[in-house]
Amino acid sequence: MKTVTRKKTKRKPGGRTNAAGRELVAAMEQMAKAVTSGDYSKVTVRTVEVPEPTEYAPKDVRALRDSLGASQGIFAAMVGVTLAQVGHWEHGIRVPSALARRLFDKIKENPTAYRESLIQRRSA
Repeated sequence: MKTVTRKKTKRKPGGRTNAAGRELVAAMEQMAKAVTSGDYSKVTVRTVEVPEPTEYAPKDVRALRDSLGASQGIFAAMVGVTLAQVGHWEHGIRVPSALARRLFDKIKENPTAYRESLIQRRSA
């Protein structure tokens, strides 16, 4: 069995990285400098607000389903839940999760476009 040894080489700072890596390293260095010096004047801080999704009462879930022209079973498949879950939402046994309500908000913006995005056409 042959053993191969490699000569160890020192990597140069900023050596084997791409532009995104260099930009990330520069940003981290800038942040470290700001934290140690207390001078945040050259640091950009962004605040992002994510609004809460709309609340959906049982009648609202039913109205959304009706806007798609779908049965409970088809609607369940369209939003990725069980038929029982849709029934529970429509009868007020359970409330849709925040994730489901975000999807409902998107569907409500354009039900036709959402329905069309899910249809798979087959050639005859």
